[in-house]
Amino acid sequence: MTLLIIVLIVTGLAVLAVAYVAGQHVYLRRQFQKKAQADQRLFQRVRHNLNERLSVQEAEQRFKLEPHTEVLRFIQGNTDFPLTQNDRLRILNNGEALFPALFEEIDKAQHHVHILFYTVQDDHISNQLFEKLEQKVQEGVEIRLLVDGVGSHTLIGGERFKALQKQGIQCGVFAPPRLRFLPYMHFRNHRKIVVIDGKVAFTGGLNVGDEYLHRDPNTGFWRDVHVLIEGESVLLMQRIFATDWYYTTGEMLEENDQYFPTFTRQETHQRDQQTILAQVVPSGPDMTRPIAKDSYLIAIHKAKKRIWLGTPYFVPDQEIIEALNAARKRGVEVKLIVPKRTDNPFVHYASFHFHKQLLPAGVEIYLYHKGFYHAKMALVDDYIANIGSVNLDRRSFHFDFEAGLFIYDRHVYRQVEAIFKQDLQDCRQLKAEQLFQQPWWIRTATQLSLLMAPWL
Repeated sequence: MTLLIIVLIVTGLAVLAVAYVAGQHVYLRRQFQKKAQADQRLFQRVRHNLNERLSVQEAEQRFKLEPHTEVLRFIQGNTDFPLTQNDRLRILNNGEALFPALFEEIDKAQHHVHILFYTVQDDHISNQLFEKLEQKVQEGVEIRLLVDGVGSHTLIGGERFKALQKQGIQCGVFAPPRLRFLPYMHFRNHRKIVVIDGKVAFTGGLNVGDEYLHRDPNTGFWRDVHVLIEGESVLLMQRIFATDWYYTTGEMLEENDQYFPTFTRQETHQRDQQTILAQVVPSGPDMTRPIAKDSYLIAIHKAKKRIWLGTPYFVPDQEIIEALNAARKRGVEVKLIVPKRTDNPFVHYASFHFHKQLLPAGVEIYLYHKGFYHAKMALVDDYIANIGSVNLDRRSFHFDFEAGLFIYDRHVYRQVEAIFKQDLQDCRQLKAEQLFQQPWWIRTATQLSLLMAPWL
C-alpha cells in the first residue's frame, strides 16, 4: 500500500509538471505571435533608410558578391533586415578581451546603455559591470538591462537585482517562469547584445559572469568569441533590443537620432576603404521559419571550397547532417570544432550519434581539450564569416531567440580563419574507431540522450 501511494504521488507530480510545461508552451507561443506582429510595425523608418542606402544589386557590384548572393538575399528576404556597411569591426577573444572593451565603451556613454544577455550572474565581474552602470545613471545616462528569466535566475532572485532598480537602472526579465522552482526551458532569450548611444554594439557568445574569465573550476578555461561593431549594423542590433524591450516592459523607444543615429549615403561612400559589408541575423520562435538554421543550410549548400564550424553544442537535425555530407561529396572541406566535454551531459552523449553520421563522409571533427569551447563561429569558402549566439543544436534553431552577424569581407574572414586555426592547435582530431569502439555504457547513454534530442 505504501508503495502504491508513492507511485501515485510521483505520477501525480509528473502529470502536473507535464501540464505546466504544456501550458507554458501554449501561452508563450501565443505571446510570441503577438510579439511578431508588433515587431513588424516597429522601426520601419530605420529599415527603409538602410535599404535606400545600399541595395542588394549595388552590393553585388561594389563588393563582388556573385558566388554568395543567395545567402544574403535569403536573409534579407526572410527577415527584412537589410545589408549594412560598417566602418569598424573588432574581434574580441575571450572574456579578458570583451570586458575591458565593454567597460571602456560604457565609460564613454553620453545618452544610453542597452544591455541584453541570456545569463548575468551576481558575482565579481557582474558587480564591476553594475557599479559602472550605477555610476552612469548618476551622470544622467539611461540604462536598460534585459535578462532572460531562466538564464539569469540567480541574479533576478537576489537582492542585487532589486538594488539595481532602486539606483535608477531600468530592468526587464524576459519570459520569467511562472513557477520559479519549475523553470520552463523552451523559448529562452539567448541573445547577447549591448548597444551604447546607438553607435557601438557588442554581440557574440559571451555572457556576464566569472566563469567567462576562467574562474569556474568546473569549466576551467572558457574559450569564446565576441565582436565590437560600429556603423550601420548597430542600428539593427538596437532594433532587436528595442523590440525585445517593448515586448518585455511595454516601453517603446522613440525612433529618433539619439537611439538610431542617421548615417547618410555620402558618409558611407566616403569610407569605402574601410567598409565592411554585413548582415544582422535575428531568429526566434516569433518568426515564420527557423532563420538561423536555414541561413546555415543555404551557406552549406552553396559552399565550394570549405565549411569550418565551431560550436559548443552539436545536436543538429537531419537536414544539417545531410547538407554537410553532401558538401563532402562535392569535395568541400568540412571541419568542426566541439568541446571534448560540454556542461550538458545529454548533449555530450547525444552528439556522438551525429558524429558517427559525419565521420564516414570525411568530415573532420576536432575535440577542444584546453577547456570549455563555447565559441559560435562559421567560415564558408574564403569570404563569409559568421559570429553570434547561435549553437548548432535544435534549441537554437527552433526554440531560442538568437542574434548573429554574417560578414562578407575577406579581411575579417582571414582574422576569423586565423582564430579557428589557432583553436585547432588546442584540439585532437576525433577518429572513427574511437566512436565505433565505445563501451556499452556510452552507447546506452547515447541512445537514452537521443530521446531528448528534439529539445537539446
